[in-house]
Amino acid sequence: MTTQQVFRNTLVVILTITAAYALFLSARILIVLLVAIIIASAVRPAVLWISRRRIPYGLAILLVYGGLMLTLLGLLLAVLPPAANRLAGYIENDDRLATRLISAQTWLERNIEQRFNTDVQLLDEDGIRETINNIVTQLRESIPALAGEFGGLVGDFVLTVVMGVYWLTSRDSALDFLTSLFSVGRRASIHEMFKEIEGTLGSYVRGVGLVVMFVGVANFILLTLFGVPNAVTLGFIIGVTTALPIIGGYIGAVAAILLALLSSPLHGVFALISFVLVQQVENHYLTPRVMANSVNLNPILIILVLFIGFSVGSVIGGLLSVPLAGTAMILLRHLIIEPKREEVAASVPIKGGILLAAPDTKLDVSPSA
Repeated sequence: MTTQQVFRNTLVVILTITAAYALFLSARILIVLLVAIIIASAVRPAVLWISRRRIPYGLAILLVYGGLMLTLLGLLLAVLPPAANRLAGYIENDDRLATRLISAQTWLERNIEQRFNTDVQLLDEDGIRETINNIVTQLRESIPALAGEFGGLVGDFVLTVVMGVYWLTSRDSALDFLTSLFSVGRRASIHEMFKEIEGTLGSYVRGVGLVVMFVGVANFILLTLFGVPNAVTLGFIIGVTTALPIIGGYIGAVAAILLALLSSPLHGVFALISFVLVQQVENHYLTPRVMANSVNLNPILIILVLFIGFSVGSVIGGLLSVPLAGTAMILLRHLIIEPKREEVAASVPIKGGILLAAPDTKLDVSPSA
């Protein structure tokens, strides 16, 4: 190996390490950009629909994003104040929270004893009080850090909106640049692949949004009819966690039931009933349609990529894992599977030309009478 080759290889290694380090440092920005593109893919049909009504394209983008922000702001104003007031009350008086948990446990033990005619003791009361005291103490100490995280989340949200607006305005030019990197013969297929990815991401986000809205509103209505306090907060928790396919709804249900138990054991039972009723509609009707019309992934594969996403990027990783897996399947099909099929296609001579067909295709190429 010559000195020039050694220098060139060393330079390539250094540049590769530098690029990898730069990507690692900018991972948060890249995630925000990815989320912005996914959301933009979901709202683009609405933008196009508005722009067809003789409204400028840029104004249509602002109207759609403005409507989304107003909707989100309204939800937060309806959910956060009662939740914050209750949390502040428990932080100021941790003994009140422990007393409510002990009362709920006593109610549960009494019903189990009456039902099965046996003595039951679940948790030690002193242990409950000590655990609650430790949790509340840690929560008080972490409030400044939580405030900083909330500020960072607001900043990421604003950045997501800005990037989404810029992406929608420059989407066509970006697609033209991307297709220009390939040969002329492949540009049409690359263009179709990009449109399929965009359509898959958009339909998935819109489908998940529909499921989240239905689950949240349905649980809110049922909890209100049952007379459960803070029904809007509990419905919001169950609905938002449903954005995680398959397992998210159960996580939100556990949290909502525990919160309902703090007001009354009977309210916890009502929260469980509400979740089970809504879950039947979601599991048997809504979610299968969303998965079938968007990413088209096997449920086992969805669970696998969810756990991988959680292990890599916590909640954000879990939310992005399914659409990214759907995108990977599209790339795999267009870039590897379909080209391989074309390569193994067999040519069959016929009168007037050559017919291309798969090797296992049976053709009748005998001359006609």
